[in-house]
Amino acid sequence: MPGREDEYYSSHQKLSVISTFGQRQLQQAKVLVIGAGGLGCPCLQMLTGAGIGTIGIADYDRISISNLHRQYLYNYNDTGELKTTIAAERLSAYNPFIVIQTHELLVDESNILELLSAYDLIIDGTDNFASRYLINDACVLLNKPLVYGAIHQTEGHVTVFNYNNAPTLRCLFPKDENETIASCAEIGAYNVITNIIGTLMANEAIKIILQHPDVLAGKLSQVDILSGKTFQIRYQEVEGSRQKSIERFSGSNSIKTISAADLKEKLNRHESFYLIDVREETEHIDFSIGGTNIPLQNLMNQLNFEFTVTDKIILYCQKGTRSKQAADYLLEKGFQNAVSLQGGMDLWQKISVNI
Repeated sequence: MPGREDEYYSSHQKLSVISTFGQRQLQQAKVLVIGAGGLGCPCLQMLTGAGIGTIGIADYDRISISNLHRQYLYNYNDTGELKTTIAAERLSAYNPFIVIQTHELLVDESNILELLSAYDLIIDGTDNFASRYLINDACVLLNKPLVYGAIHQTEGHVTVFNYNNAPTLRCLFPKDENETIASCAEIGAYNVITNIIGTLMANEAIKIILQHPDVLAGKLSQVDILSGKTFQIRYQEVEGSRQKSIERFSGSNSIKTISAADLKEKLNRHESFYLIDVREETEHIDFSIGGTNIPLQNLMNQLNFEFTVTDKIILYCQKGTRSKQAADYLLEKGFQNAVSLQGGMDLWQKISVNI
């Protein structure tokens, strides 16, 4: 078997940028990819072929038909299966000489630090800013390099955060993005750009492991696939950005959350709690899981509440961002049992049928 492994990497080892020594470095590395979707699939395939010794895959989602045009690890017969399970099977068959570790979970503040601590570097293949800031902040706290990529229809960009004291996501985008930024599921995704950006993300991870001098730290590489234009911009450290990331995980600043499964169980058992939708009225009317509709701004301007500081309060919104703000606000006001629904209505609609 060792001889076959050497044969597997024989072409790689002929390259001066890798060589036998570099291949050993790749085989000793531990890389976590969060999100096994449009960016994660090509990234995972490249890392597997390159011989990364241990690859972690974190995802909670199941395969849908709409994924297949750009997520080539899966096929039509995989519909409904967990992405982590199928991805691990395909990647292990592609390269039997590496270890694939799966994490079937929604990454949140309660589990991210433990999850990231087992890996050398992290790759963010998620598609929403709430997750991206969370991953960035955890990497800052744990001092882990973070490979970041994103696409918007036919365009995409790649960069590396927190590598050798390089700037972080909060330096490039100092203001937390809001929920008005649509996901690929809402506005579409060109399969060519997802595969290019995912591959470029794997390339940055490999360069970090090999300690290549030209890692995209502090540099954002952008691609417009239709025009064929590429360009690069530099960005610098923003004062206070790291401290903001670190403070997120201080005990007093940690927002409590509840999973869709746990909320479903509470509803089925008819437990007593206040359920509050902090979205706008039109969103609540369009689809909700019940409860009282108090838009976020109204809640934060309200002086008197029907619930007390000891009542159990569960807040929800569309993606989980506004409800976290609401929970944070209530906790600051002394309400001891305010929690936010993880992933909001987007995640609820995705997984509630499987609960």
